[in-house]
Amino acid sequence: MFLSLILEKINNSVYNIQMSNNLKRKLKRKKKRQAQKELTAKVSLFGRLGDQCLVCAKPFDKKDREQVMSWSVVVKKEENQVNLYCPDCWNKAAEIVDDFKKRVEERNDH
Repeated sequence: MFLSLILEKINNSVYNIQMSNNLKRKLKRKKKRQAQKELTAKVSLFGRLGDQCLVCAKPFDKKDREQVMSWSVVVKKEENQVNLYCPDCWNKAAEIVDDFKKRVEERNDH
């Protein structure tokens, strides 16, 4: 009797380990598929990348590594839109946003 209980517990634990491994593999495959879908979506949006700054129309060269690394890209998934900004326009916009935040905080303090 005691031996049969031990064997039953061992069988159950082996079954649970196999289930656990199967679930792990299934989750891993699911995560991999999801990552692949996201990558495909991002690559398709890259095709929508413009060839000039949205604000000042400064030309953008996709083959120029310096420009690729320094320009800012804003992706709006809902609108399926990709906006491109040169460093000058991006910095100017950041300054405007910071100034606006300071003014709002000053109004709230008074």
